[in-house]
Amino acid sequence: MKKENKKKAIKVMAFLISTFAILLSVSYAFINKRVVGNKQQVIDAGNLELILDEGENNLLIEDAYPIADEVGMIQEAFTFRITNKTSMDTNYILKLEDITIGEVLAKEDVKYSLTKNKETTIDFVSNIVDNVIDEGKIKGNATIEYELRLWLREDLTSDATVKGKSLRFRINLKMSQKEEIVYKESILNGTDPVLSNNLIPVTIQEDGNVQKANIYEEWYSYEDKLWANAVVLLDKTKTYREYERIPEENIESYFVWIPKYRYQLWDTTAYFDNGTINTTKPHSIPIQFGMENTSDQINGECTTPMTSSNASCKVGDFMTHPAFLDFDSTGFWVGKFESGYKNATTLEEAQVNSGDSTKLQIKPDVYSWRNITVGNAFKVSYDYLRSNESHMMKNTEWGAVAYLQHSKYGSSMSVRNNNNRSYKTGYANVEEPNSAYNNGTSIPGNLNGTTPDVTRNYNTETGYLASTTGNITGIYDMSGGSWEVVMGYNIKASTIGGVSQITLIYPDFFNNNNWKKYYNQYSNEIENMAGQYKSGILGDATREMGPFQYVKDPDNSTRRRSSWYYDVASTMYPSHPWQLRGGYWLAGNASGIFAFGTSQGSADKGISFRVVLASEKTDGD
Repeated sequence: MKKENKKKAIKVMAFLISTFAILLSVSYAFINKRVVGNKQQVIDAGNLELILDEGENNLLIEDAYPIADEVGMIQEAFTFRITNKTSMDTNYILKLEDITIGEVLAKEDVKYSLTKNKETTIDFVSNIVDNVIDEGKIKGNATIEYELRLWLREDLTSDATVKGKSLRFRINLKMSQKEEIVYKESILNGTDPVLSNNLIPVTIQEDGNVQKANIYEEWYSYEDKLWANAVVLLDKTKTYREYERIPEENIESYFVWIPKYRYQLWDTTAYFDNGTINTTKPHSIPIQFGMENTSDQINGECTTPMTSSNASCKVGDFMTHPAFLDFDSTGFWVGKFESGYKNATTLEEAQVNSGDSTKLQIKPDVYSWRNITVGNAFKVSYDYLRSNESHMMKNTEWGAVAYLQHSKYGSSMSVRNNNNRSYKTGYANVEEPNSAYNNGTSIPGNLNGTTPDVTRNYNTETGYLASTTGNITGIYDMSGGSWEVVMGYNIKASTIGGVSQITLIYPDFFNNNNWKKYYNQYSNEIENMAGQYKSGILGDATREMGPFQYVKDPDNSTRRRSSWYYDVASTMYPSHPWQLRGGYWLAGNASGIFAFGTSQGSADKGISFRVVLASEKTDGD
């Protein structure tokens, strides 16, 4: 509790099966107490013990009365610990019970602070209506130490109706085991979220408020298009209870879980020549979640080629999406927003060509990190959370998100573009764009700007339309915002641009098999022929978006467009060896989750990147 709040707070110290009276006063802050008894107590609870250590803070309180602030600066606390007597990990709950409140006060007026293992404070400015003060899992043969303080709601001390009144209540501190099963969704067939190091499971309210999820209850539902979310904290020593709000200022990054799946092929054509757009192509993509890989040996399936070769795959076959194979994973976590530059207050401050991963943040309503080379973008992503196999998003991983978005488990419609011209993350156009590449705002549907009449934030009804789910649980900025460079690379590249940029940082990058899982290889050899779509890998959301056509835009330029929502469509080639995805804020309907373009890999003020966390299979998978 902050010092400035102490002057108005009446501290109430309580303990196990203790009954006491408190005289309330307007002008005093702390409670002094006289303790009777000095004997250690041990309360058995099955595998666990609640141990009250010897000491004057641990037994019966006979009397308590308010004292002046200057006398009570040292806050007294009740200390106790729980010990696991067995070698088995055990769930536990700590509760305050049998509370009896006097006429003047309600139970909601009593608050508490709990310090865990002398370093982590669970400090709630809330009430104890649910009685639970801590819960979790204690490892075998481990001990957890606690310090407990209770106080009254501060504004009560200035209420004349409270002055001079007494309060009696009884507090039982109990500990009980709870045997719970971690929630899993049946349709995922074992590909449920893997909460590895640093990831805190959360639920996000429609207004954007974040709460820690209870993993023993339903906290996601892909059946209902509610994707699993997790956050990485700025202060990783801070702990939160289930359902407790996690303040935005302590969130460094948001991630969304993409479960492993197979999808049904609808077009395996190796498009090359310019054709005519087929507007009947967009459809809801059939998807089946599961851990098993598809095989040529099973009727109706094919083995994932992982290259531009079709192998034995044909239209109608189900094929395991290639994004899940390089890491042998049951899914992966995707940055919920484009990568942002930490503490940038202007769009210019977020234009930094640096490999410093400590500057990375993945949050809504921040400036997208741009003007960074592909080499530094990869370094930032790779260094961010090494224990979670962090890396820069690959082209196939983008495709995996796009296809899930266009299945019955996602919004399955054109994703509204982020038209915020300040390159802020998580915004959505107030109108569905119907034109592209116009430098003004005179053409309806191609509005762009920074004001609410033009663009809305992610936690609004309009903002949800820019999400992959059509609600706040999905992934944003995959249409518009900044172009995003992904790890899709033309191995026939010339020595300019992106090649030198990444080899300056990792000289053996393209010659070492250890790096190959971090990028997709393409082999288009024709210079300045970005329409050679046959080099695309099934699953990367490039070649399968055909047929393609040259379309004249409002600025009189001619660009290649796909059959899927007229999104811009250009594959990488030797002098522009890196793939871009999503489009940018000015591109109108040429932006989209199925849009793709090209880059040399050099720093560009209009290009950002996205981070992915891989998840290896867990024991028992």
